[in-house]
Amino acid sequence: MKLNQAMTELNSSRVIQQFGEALLVRHQNGRHELLGGSLGDLIAAREWVSLFAHEIVFTHPGRPERPACRTGWKRVPMSVGI
Repeated sequence: MKLNQAMTELNSSRVIQQFGEALLVRHQNGRHELLGGSLGDLIAAREWVSLFAHEIVFTHPGRPERPACRTGWKRVPMSVGI
């Protein structure tokens, strides 16, 4: 099932660049993703994007995404005249 989904996604996507075993693809919804490859391929892809396609922000399925910010934090007022 997972292989069928991956093949369908790859068929509906356009390969932008290849870095070793990794493929940088653009999906129909405009998102970019790096598929496969090693840590070295990930580093090469990030360097290429920073030099030639700086508008691309891509995800890598091997790494969990970090939360955008900590929105649940509240400021504690400082006590005056302790």
